Amino acid sequence: MLTKFIPYLRLAPYAAIAVFGILAAVQWQSARHWEKRYVGSEKAHAATIANYKAAQRVAADLNAAKVARIEREYEVAGQKAEAEHEKLIATNRANLANWLRSQAAKGNTGSSATGAAAPMPSGAVSGAETAIVFVADLEIVADAYAQLDALRAWALDVGKVTDNLDSPR
Repeated sequence: MLTKFIPYLRLAPYAAIAVFGILAAVQWQSARHWEKRYVGSEKAHAATIANYKAAQRVAADLNAAKVARIEREYEVAGQKAEAEHEKLIATNRANLANWLRSQAAKGNTGSSATGAAAPMPSGAVSGAETAIVFVADLEIVADAYAQLDALRAWALDVGKVTDNLDSPR
């Protein structure tokens, strides 16, 4: 049976060349199709890059504006806390001075000029009715309380800033 095809074997190289030529043409056409579809022209590529860079600039500007807004809000919270702290210190010192004058008027001061007797609430210290506390210590406590209260108010304000990070203004 193979002997029937022997005369046609001389055409085999031509047939192989034709088949490979057709395959090359199909592959070339397919490559062009995918290149046009996915790679596109240089203009489209450049436009895509330009769009990405523009979006990146806009995002950076928005982020810078958001950071500036947050910094302003932190600055305002800090100034508010500082003003509150100074006001509380002045109020606490005035209250302490008034209390010391009222204690001096009652005649409850200690023997030294630097100390004052402060009545203790009943049951605070067993068996003690009064405690000797230096005026300087009372001033330190009053200032520390003012600082703590101002710090608490500042922390609450900062918490409000961080709660509103995602909301645009």
